[in-house]
Amino acid sequence: MNHDSATAFQHWLLTTGRQAANVPALLDLLGEKLHREAQVDRIWIGTTLLHPQTAAHTWVWTPETPAAGRSLGHNLYRTLAMDLNSPARRLELGAPFVRYRRALDEGQGFEDVVALWDKGFTDFYGLSLRSKGRWMGGVTLSTRAPDGFSPTQIELFDAVMPALEATLESLIKDLVTSGLLQTYLGRDAGERVFKGQVKRGDGETIEAVVWFSDVRGFTRLSAQLDRSALLQVLNDVFELLVDVIDAHGGEVLKFMGDGLLGVFPAGEDSAAACRAARMAATAFRARLQDLSAQRVNNGLAPIDAGVGLHYGNVTYGNIGAPARLDFTVIGPAVNLASRIEGLCGALSQPILASEGFVALEGGAWETCGHFEVKGVETPILVARPVD
Repeated sequence: MNHDSATAFQHWLLTTGRQAANVPALLDLLGEKLHREAQVDRIWIGTTLLHPQTAAHTWVWTPETPAAGRSLGHNLYRTLAMDLNSPARRLELGAPFVRYRRALDEGQGFEDVVALWDKGFTDFYGLSLRSKGRWMGGVTLSTRAPDGFSPTQIELFDAVMPALEATLESLIKDLVTSGLLQTYLGRDAGERVFKGQVKRGDGETIEAVVWFSDVRGFTRLSAQLDRSALLQVLNDVFELLVDVIDAHGGEVLKFMGDGLLGVFPAGEDSAAACRAARMAATAFRARLQDLSAQRVNNGLAPIDAGVGLHYGNVTYGNIGAPARLDFTVIGPAVNLASRIEGLCGALSQPILASEGFVALEGGAWETCGHFEVKGVETPILVARPVD
């Protein structure tokens, strides 16, 4: 092996490579370089992740297509991990490398390798990725060169792997951190914190729809259900809420016991934000009715929930103590939305909105009357949507 070439490649990874914004960007640069210098025609990278929904992520690069990624859920990953004869599993179990050559009729027991042979590839070489001594994934390199990889090229791959591990480790940690922040704080709030909006008091005043919802009769359910059944109710309801709010452009900010706080930022179109919130509330109501009917059919207690909607100015940012911050919204509009949601049970209505929200949304609503609520000096007018 030409040690100068390996040293130059390592230097490139630790300088130019480390400037890549994410794994796909690095893979596009790396693929072009390896294709030119070592006849690599395909790169696969796979890594395990710390994430509630995603167990692993993979990326593939070829000269014909930019790097593309794929997430593997925990169930699928467990299924794949049971295949003790897969190349990745062999690496995880401690193999120093895996290599299969079509000319030697190798790799016939591996579906993915045989698929590469069918596409004209001739050689397949894989190495593990490790972080602090722990296996975190692998890298495989494939070529269409008639004679496969040369011994010099294999030595190059081995020599540059530590530098590639160091470069990938930083990018993968960013991916994990960003994913966890978005999962626990919400998509927009998590992204803001990840990009540096972390100082107490950092925030801005925005116009938004404030969404409050909670499970109706939760105290009664708490007395009737055991811990696991009660958690299942909450998880089922919250899953529906997150699905519909995300699908309509809203942000889930926090769960509070059996309640949820969300916002639909208005940007430059307040009416559109209100319409999106109404559609999300209507979709949630329909899906919750289906879920409740399924529970009744299975001999379980029905579940219901209320949604309160209000439009106004809120402060959106970091509040709390120096050592314990929360990224949320505060302001009179938040309090009013909470009070409106509190009227849902008293009025036996699944969705209620303020007068200001109704005027902006522009759809069909029926007035329910004026009501006194805590913290507001004058009675407020609320309305229910008319289908």
